[in-house]
Amino acid sequence: MINTYYIKVTGEKGKYKLGVTATAPASVKVSKAGTKKVSITWKKVSNAAGYEVYRAQSKNGKYKKVTTIKKASTVKYTDKKDLKKGKTYYYKVRAYKKVNGKKCYTAFTSAKSVKVK
Repeated sequence: MINTYYIKVTGEKGKYKLGVTATAPASVKVSKAGTKKVSITWKKVSNAAGYEVYRAQSKNGKYKKVTTIKKASTVKYTDKKDLKKGKTYYYKVRAYKKVNGKKCYTAFTSAKSVKVK
């Protein structure tokens, strides 16, 4: 899914709109990374400033942000916060870019699930 963001650029001849497009991270994978740990990986989004990883206990449940990754080159996260053995968790990732000091987000990836050991 592609989102288009607009920012105003003021110059000598007036105001212009500059479109900035960004796609959601691709190829998201979640897997067990040991006892009470989950590994999440995805493909890098060009021009992203960073990523946010969200988790829920059901596919259509309320997703809560578990981390913000501030380096665009980092495309992996290991979740070990408050995970319970035998439970299934669902993860989504989105990229962001800062435009005029504000974060502009891509769409979320589709939900991926994993059962914790």
